Amino acid sequence: MRSNYDGFSDYQADTNNSQNDPFELLSAYIDDEVTPTERQQVQQWLDNDPEIKKLYLQLLSLQNGIQNLSVPSPPEMSPEILSENIFATVDRTRNRKKLLFWGGGAIAATIVAMVSGFIPGSNSPSLQLVETVEPKTKSEPVLVAVTLNQPAIKIPKAAVGSYGSTELEF
Repeated sequence: MRSNYDGFSDYQADTNNSQNDPFELLSAYIDDEVTPTERQQVQQWLDNDPEIKKLYLQLLSLQNGIQNLSVPSPPEMSPEILSENIFATVDRTRNRKKLLFWGGGAIAATIVAMVSGFIPGSNSPSLQLVETVEPKTKSEPVLVAVTLNQPAIKIPKAAVGSYGSTELEF
């Protein structure tokens, strides 16, 4: 796509010498920043050269367009609503940081627990929940015999004693 301003490079012969550069002189002329001799030169160019006159009109149109640009105004917002929005944003940021911190801690703890379970020789008592010990020798079942007429254990008879000459009776 070709721009309307591609032709400006034709007029920029020497940027160090503004007297030979019609573009810079025209721009300064429009901004009223030229000396009287430069003003006479620009007016002479405008009278004699249709290309420079076309460039001048384009620059003038561009300057007027820039000056007439309207800046969109921000929507009206009360200070209370603005402060509420700011504090809500700050709170959301804090909550995200807390969530990231606690979530990261939980993930790190889970990874440490998993890795410690895979390390051989790390059978510490604090990590073992229950360990069953199987007997090394198997004992044979014991038979219990109960007799109905005689007790299994002999119970000694109580001694009958006397206190002095009289017997105690209860």
